[in-house]
Amino acid sequence: MSTWNVITITDAPNLTEKRLQKAIDRAGLDMVDQAVDRDGEAWQITGHFKYEAEGIYRLAEDVTRRHPGSRAEVLQEWDTRDADEAGQSLDVYVGGEYQAARARVSGLVPTDLAASVAAVRAALGGGGDLAAAALWLVNGLDGTR
Repeated sequence: MSTWNVITITDAPNLTEKRLQKAIDRAGLDMVDQAVDRDGEAWQITGHFKYEAEGIYRLAEDVTRRHPGSRAEVLQEWDTRDADEAGQSLDVYVGGEYQAARARVSGLVPTDLAASVAAVRAALGGGGDLAAAALWLVNGLDGTR
């Protein structure tokens, strides 16, 4: 799976490019085509990684902890090599803490979702192997088939 990653940092008026680069180094973040850009008051770090970008969450935690009141959004988009369809996740950090209530994941829906659910229902009614049907459905939902 390949991911496209965007970390957007807002509400950090004292964050400079030099301080951001130090935070990137502390986190060990090293993505392909990595770029640091400023758009108005927001900073963006973008790049590709073969899997999930190592250090991406450490960076979000570190910057928001060191810059009170700041917010970091970590957006990851993935391709279809390991999932039935492309998807994305958005994770939010404030004050060095992960904000689970603001997180979103979308797109990891197997192309045969309706058939997989029907197979589980049929198996529940005695018309098939429940364990096999359930495993097929779950593996499709988490992108591991």
